[in-house]
Amino acid sequence: MVQACRDQHFHFASTLKSNRNLFKQGWRLKAGRYGKNLFRRRRTQTFVLAKPHGQARYRYVDAGWLQVGTLGTLHVVFSRKGSAHKIVGLVTDAPTLSAPQLIQAYDRRWSIEQWIKDLKQLLGLGHYQNRSYRAAVTHLHLVCFAYALLTHLRIERYGAQGQQTHHKAADLSTAAAQDHLRGLIWDDLMVYLKETSHDASLIADLQRLRVA
Repeated sequence: MVQACRDQHFHFASTLKSNRNLFKQGWRLKAGRYGKNLFRRRRTQTFVLAKPHGQARYRYVDAGWLQVGTLGTLHVVFSRKGSAHKIVGLVTDAPTLSAPQLIQAYDRRWSIEQWIKDLKQLLGLGHYQNRSYRAAVTHLHLVCFAYALLTHLRIERYGAQGQQTHHKAADLSTAAAQDHLRGLIWDDLMVYLKETSHDASLIADLQRLRVA
């Protein structure tokens, strides 16, 4: 992944596994143990991140730029959130990214992880096996397009009083947005059948099957 980012001339920010080797002044150090030692020996700094429903408080130690395994020289930061015991190592190759900015970038991971989870579990992101490279890329684009459509439905949906609820777009889950879209397609199909078909029993059977 790091090499893919570098090939595209992108900077990256990532977590640092505890068993990664760090090299400092000729010494080889394990990232997990080194982070714990830094928290014991150095005075930690505090970073408070404002969130929609409160604040997240981080304590951190900026370890500076270190050689990280075979990945090269990276900016290393160790942080601990709130009263948690776990110390998380973070790395980036972005020269202008400060320690608080790196922590903030890491804090955004949940929305990205939730997005990938929805794509995989609900929209078939992983269903590209045994396809050509071009077909796999097309499949990825279609999955992302489907998610964009569902996001549009979230934003444009109406509340109980017929008022748009843009500020509550995130409250509608991907699964709920899918059900909403199915309902829209069903309503459109019923309108089409009533306009083009005079077989009322067919429409009644379809409606019965949908309820079942």
